[in-house]
Amino acid sequence: MTSNTAGGPTRRERMRAETIAEIKTSARSQLEEAGPSGVSLRAIARDVGVTPAALYRYFDSLDALLIELCCDFYDELIADTRAAMDASPPQAHLDRMKAWVWAFRTWAVANRRRFELMISYPEGNGALMVNGAQLEQAPENVDRVTLKSLEHSQLCGRELAAFWRQTEAEGGGAPGGPPMPEVSDALARELQDKCTTFIVGEPVPLPWIFSFTSAWVRVFGLVVMEAFGSLPVQENVDEFYKTQIMAMLRDFGIEG
Repeated sequence: MTSNTAGGPTRRERMRAETIAEIKTSARSQLEEAGPSGVSLRAIARDVGVTPAALYRYFDSLDALLIELCCDFYDELIADTRAAMDASPPQAHLDRMKAWVWAFRTWAVANRRRFELMISYPEGNGALMVNGAQLEQAPENVDRVTLKSLEHSQLCGRELAAFWRQTEAEGGGAPGGPPMPEVSDALARELQDKCTTFIVGEPVPLPWIFSFTSAWVRVFGLVVMEAFGSLPVQENVDEFYKTQIMAMLRDFGIEG
């Protein structure tokens, strides 16, 4: 009998959930040992104690399993990031953005194999690579990993918008630091389309968007290089990262 009069999951549903958890645990283990290319359905089936064909009752393909893992990893990253940001008061937007930057780096470096999967699978899942028109017209066609990536990115982008509003209310204007270089109308539109619409969430002056996107690229590049051991600095990485963040803040006219 599989029904549950109390309204909870049935025995069949519990068994299915347990098997899915075992499959994911095995896949995670393979990922940590051999990277994304080392995850094998045949090895997972052997580890879980089922036939390879039986796995297709739970995941349509290896791609489907890897996408599920990516979403799980983004949930972990998002939870850690929220916790780090919430250590600062809601109105401390600059401190909350700093917390996002540090939490991203900390999680990625501590979970290099997971991060490797997240940035490489499926192809084109980076938040700033999103086709704005596609999201506007058919959001249901956007893959789940991209949506999770956007959710993580928006944690920082929304704080930028709030920080800009706060600065405006206090009589500020464009970000301080070096003046923004001249850009083409095409680049300005692309920044507004992708970054403003889907990361920041509301219209923000172009100089702010340009500085934010420039900082974003630098942070992402630093984190990727550190996670894969490619930084020119190896023994003083924390200090190097901190100085890079301070340099980025100066692009906004902020010291410290």
